[in-house]
Amino acid sequence: MVRGSIMSEKELKIGDIAHLTGLSEQDVRKLIQTYDSLFTYRTIGPVRLFPQKTVKIVRELMDLSGKSLTPEEITLEVRSGKKAAAPEGPAPEIERTGVLLPPEVVLDLRVMQETLARQERRIAQMAADLERVQEERREEATRLQETLDRLQERLDKHQRDLVIVAEWVDYFDGQMDGVSRPMLDRVRRAFGMEHGSD
Repeated sequence: MVRGSIMSEKELKIGDIAHLTGLSEQDVRKLIQTYDSLFTYRTIGPVRLFPQKTVKIVRELMDLSGKSLTPEEITLEVRSGKKAAAPEGPAPEIERTGVLLPPEVVLDLRVMQETLARQERRIAQMAADLERVQEERREEATRLQETLDRLQERLDKHQRDLVIVAEWVDYFDGQMDGVSRPMLDRVRRAFGMEHGSD
């Protein structure tokens, strides 16, 4: 029966371990590389498959890594089982019910809180980034509107100037018509007017 439960034990990929511990896949790989002697796994092609106890080991390493210990001291403490002997938060409830839950169900509350806090920080950062981008867009729209207003004012001024220029062109055209008439024509007109007046 033990053999059957071992055979049916679900193996975990690095992504599964990262999900269950709240770490990034990169951090899990780094821990496995640093403390390689603590982990067992089998490979299928390029994929490593780890037993479920790996989640517990990774959590222990996370707890110990904040205690200013060397990697060798951490390895010795994990191997000695002193840390592992301390009951986890949900353990008393498991003993009362007598139901053995799989490790992926019994999540460490602290890990869940850290994961939630990390996600809240990411959401807050994303919200701040979004607000900053929106503010930049508003400022850009304001600058663009101001530029358009200035261009419209200049266009209106040019149109007014063109109207004045057109009026002056019409005036000078009229004056030039009077100047450019043949001299004889003007003399005849003048003579005819004078003769008519006699």
